[in-house]
Amino acid sequence: MKKTKVVVAEFQHETNIFCPVKAGRKEFEEFYYKESDDLLTSFSGTGTIMGGFLKALEDEDIDIVPVVATQANPCGLVKREMFEFVKDLLIRTIEAHPDVNGILLGLHGAMVSEVALDSEGELLKALRDVVGPKMPIVATLDLHGNVTPQMVENANAFFPYESYPHIDCFDRGYEAGNCILKMIRKEISPVMKLRKIPVLAHFVETASEPHLSLLLKVHKWKDNSKVINTSYLHGFPWSDIPDAGISVLTITDGDDDMADQIADDMAKTIWMLRDKFQKKLFSPEEAVVMAMRFPAGPVIIADVADNPGGGGSGDSTFILKALKKASATDVGFAVIPDPLAVQQAIEKGVGQNVSLNLGGKLAPPEISGGPIEISGTVKTIADGRFYNKGPMMTGLQNNIGRTVVVDSDGIDIIIPELRMQPFDVEVFRRLGVEPSEKKILVLKSAVHFRASYGPMAKKIIDVDTPEYGTMNFESLEFKNIKRPVYPLNKNFDYSV
Repeated sequence: MKKTKVVVAEFQHETNIFCPVKAGRKEFEEFYYKESDDLLTSFSGTGTIMGGFLKALEDEDIDIVPVVATQANPCGLVKREMFEFVKDLLIRTIEAHPDVNGILLGLHGAMVSEVALDSEGELLKALRDVVGPKMPIVATLDLHGNVTPQMVENANAFFPYESYPHIDCFDRGYEAGNCILKMIRKEISPVMKLRKIPVLAHFVETASEPHLSLLLKVHKWKDNSKVINTSYLHGFPWSDIPDAGISVLTITDGDDDMADQIADDMAKTIWMLRDKFQKKLFSPEEAVVMAMRFPAGPVIIADVADNPGGGGSGDSTFILKALKKASATDVGFAVIPDPLAVQQAIEKGVGQNVSLNLGGKLAPPEISGGPIEISGTVKTIADGRFYNKGPMMTGLQNNIGRTVVVDSDGIDIIIPELRMQPFDVEVFRRLGVEPSEKKILVLKSAVHFRASYGPMAKKIIDVDTPEYGTMNFESLEFKNIKRPVYPLNKNFDYSV
């Protein structure tokens, strides 16, 4: 009896259109790039999307055709040659396996390339044109995807993350794997409906309102045996595409009316809660004063605008300057990428004093704050490789290039060669710094850090700056987003 054969691939990028740095092959390889059998060995047993795919297929003894798994740190447009390369690689692989039964993809949903604003829609359409209307295509999506009609038209089912921080990557991958196998066995016939809600949302963790209540509603709908999946995606305004904003996706087993009913109900509820998707943010100076006065630590100062995981340059200096001005001590700071500073520290050596013109080089001074002159002692020199040990993407290996820790008047600054979002505590521990013992931790992260650092944090303070990931939407020059949209426009009506 012929074995079922499924193509698996991952191609993810969260595109911040305001960031001038583009993502080519080099940028994807810096995060990770795995092809063919290397994909299987790298992700098997990990708490990732691909780990979930592989487990679901291996449990059913499916013949897996691994193509590529790659991500790049969020930044500007994906370069044309990179987009076309991955698309062509997928098409060539599918054409080389004419007996394939389904395609399982790990997508983001907020990729914008030099090819198209709706790049995932373009990718899915290209695959659909090759395999025809009957081939099952199932994909996972990031919670911050901007779902488009073209994406829905060319896929059978989407399984977006439900949690932020994204600690459910494996689970969603496993669900998607099970779904495609049921489709191949003709046990289900998915009907998918999309609703777009004109709301631009701040980064708000799903452990807070309004998301707690909305997830309860989602799970109540999913208890119905006819519902394959229902979800809502927070969206990613910084992609600046016409369909940026909150989306609702509902998938039922062949029941159009039920899918419409659920999608309409969720969309109406979200619109009623539109003012709840905004977050209280502080200036660097306010945050430093609050952190120093707080009686216990660690107090986490989250640099939400300069989050490399949202397209921030990662090397802004606003908070470091505020710490220095306030003479703050007992601080762990992650991270400020600066290859020149790393080289200078390495040349000096551990235990030696070094003077650095640090950070503020990857964006104009009005965006990044410009470089800051510091001096300090080189505490650690490392290769920048470590494995995630926290709840998010457990087991995934990181490589941030050569990395040093410089103690500058009581502030332990982690300086890598490459940009990264320090959402796992191992970025500190691998370098000999125990984060739980610091009074203040500064993290270039919006929400993901909460999964790993949350249990040790005594207080969390969210900070906004002019960086590329600013949540001050009024300060951004949106060109493509459909209007009206909340909160840029306040007085308008919306109906499903």
